[in-house]
Amino acid sequence: FSLGVLVLLAFLMALLTLVTILGNALVILAFIMDRNLRHRSNYYFLNLAISDFAVGVFCMPLYIPYSLTGKWHLGGGVCKLWLVMDYLLCTASVFSIVLISYDRFLSVTKAVSYRAQQGITSNPVIKMVAIWVFAFLLYCPAILFWEHVAGHSVV
Repeated sequence: FSLGVLVLLAFLMALLTLVTILGNALVILAFIMDRNLRHRSNYYFLNLAISDFAVGVFCMPLYIPYSLTGKWHLGGGVCKLWLVMDYLLCTASVFSIVLISYDRFLSVTKAVSYRAQQGITSNPVIKMVAIWVFAFLLYCPAILFWEHVAGHSVV
């Protein structure tokens, strides 16, 4: 790309990163400040905002220089950390959207039992923690231990 195109791309990517961070920070702040928002289904939106906020803070800024230059300049350790965080956070974000969709589906199709549901399975925090555990287990062991299994590193 020409210098002008690179500058434009850098500006747009930085702007998108800033919007991602600020937008999700507002959702998190609203949840913290307004107790009326603390309903079971809104916890799932909080979980989505936390994962997307972390993508904006950690993943996007580290990816911008790589996408502009085509080279990773931050070393192998940071590369592996970035890969783990990128896969973990993006997967947690997708799983949060799936959980929100499932929760909305239940609230519409089983409205009476949905409202009356009690017990450990209705606790949103347990489902949120499960999302992060499953997201970690899905990709992170492969990223962290690939070089030991394959005998060589791709980082």
